[in-house]
Amino acid sequence: MTQQKYALYCPKCGRVEGFVPESSDEGGDDGIGEADEVISEEVVRTPSGTSLRVRCPRCGGWVKGDRVRPV
Repeated sequence: MTQQKYALYCPKCGRVEGFVPESSDEGGDDGIGEADEVISEEVVRTPSGTSLRVRCPRCGGWVKGDRVRPV
């Protein structure tokens, strides 16, 4: 399995576990669990530069990338 399990700390939901896809370019499923277990990530531009944000798989809210840790 090429996916690694992570724990996201969401202000609304608390600790939520899920998988971060290694690459969206591969086009295959690669054994990822259900869609509600996928932690999406996105690089955004801010006035102070770029930063990573991630989406909580439970509520859909975006949080800072530093709130995700490997399990």
